Amino acid sequence: MTNMQNSDQHDIDNNEINLDREHDNEVVERTPQFVTSERGRVVSIAGLTERIIEEFHIEFDDDSLALQESDTQTKRRGLLRDVADYVIGIESVQLSLPDKAQILQKAYSEIFGYGPLDAYFADPAVTTISLENKQGISVRFGPASDLVVQEEKDLFDDWHHVRRTIKRLLKDADAEIRSDIPIVEAGLTINNRRVSVNVVSPPYSTDVMADIRVHPADPIQLDTWVQQGMMTDLAADFLRRLAKSSYGFAIVGDTESGKSTLMSSILAETSLGEGLRSVEWSGELILPNGAVASKVQWPVGDDEGVTFSERVMEVLDAQPAAIVLDEVRADEAGAIAPLLAHQGQLRQMWVIRGASESKRIRSAISMLARRADSDHSESMVKNLYEKLPFVIVLKRRRDRLELLEIAEWQPAEDGSGYYDYVPLIAKGWEGLERTSNALEHEL
Repeated sequence: MTNMQNSDQHDIDNNEINLDREHDNEVVERTPQFVTSERGRVVSIAGLTERIIEEFHIEFDDDSLALQESDTQTKRRGLLRDVADYVIGIESVQLSLPDKAQILQKAYSEIFGYGPLDAYFADPAVTTISLENKQGISVRFGPASDLVVQEEKDLFDDWHHVRRTIKRLLKDADAEIRSDIPIVEAGLTINNRRVSVNVVSPPYSTDVMADIRVHPADPIQLDTWVQQGMMTDLAADFLRRLAKSSYGFAIVGDTESGKSTLMSSILAETSLGEGLRSVEWSGELILPNGAVASKVQWPVGDDEGVTFSERVMEVLDAQPAAIVLDEVRADEAGAIAPLLAHQGQLRQMWVIRGASESKRIRSAISMLARRADSDHSESMVKNLYEKLPFVIVLKRRRDRLELLEIAEWQPAEDGSGYYDYVPLIAKGWEGLERTSNALEHEL
């Protein structure tokens, strides 16, 4: 290669990087771009990009040895560049370096990434992406920000482009869109960040829709939650002492209230390592070093997969010192029956999806335990209170995440054998304050 060619290649690579960084600053209203071939034919940049993508898939299918050996971005870009040069030559098109870099970047994102979403996955501030139609996506920046709706009329080419992107996300999460499973929650890792993809398809929706949660690469420290206004120093100190204790606890809250993220923060404060096992729907938790994660495996093709309940049984068979569940749901109540019936000294920490109003928590959690085993419903409820004596309640406000209260299940004073829901830290005149209630389990 000549010095001039080396220089051109360097310029193209730099242009690709700049386009990657500036993608989210593009003008919303984009006009079609065209170039003229040597034969005088007008060719659109978008059409040329599609032609390159199509040719790449023809030349390198999933079983291609060359593609399998291209295990770095540099190698994959090299394969794509060769295909692009071939197509551009066939079309007899003269491109400027910025135009060629733009084509290569878009083609690379469509083949190896997630198309228009790549720029959002590269933004560390993005926490939620919602895909409902090609006219726009909803993006939340930061765990405590308003929902920012971005209307990107040409972000996707059409609705089929949206579906292809969702299918590619699911494929990389070892899942797929299936008519017999209209709701799928699967997980993958993008840019060292845990990503949960929640897909709803007909008949539960008019078409395929997706909510994508993007977690931080590292656990958020409790002091950071204090700085962001989620909790007070008092609450953070209580959670540190709870983390270092041997007691179980549950984090309760609505969807996207920060339950899994806070659980990762608390786990980082524990001394748990190799003795900790998790059971998760999509692998959103950041576990301490040495801990082992088990995810739900969704059915793909003829593979029946592994359910949440089956993962729980697998983990119990491994006899861990502690188990964390993310997350327990009413429609999977049977999964927790063996945990509530467990006789050993197993520390349990649960994330529970449910209402955050304290007056509804007791009924919701007791109903969850009863559903786990209707034949032994009362003992299931009692065991839950004893195995998970502490409750941490979260809520998403319009402008922030909020820790509402920390409570404890305590035996009723009348000796009836029932348990009372007793707030320990709750809202007062100065925000979260210690109540006058005494602790049953000393920390």
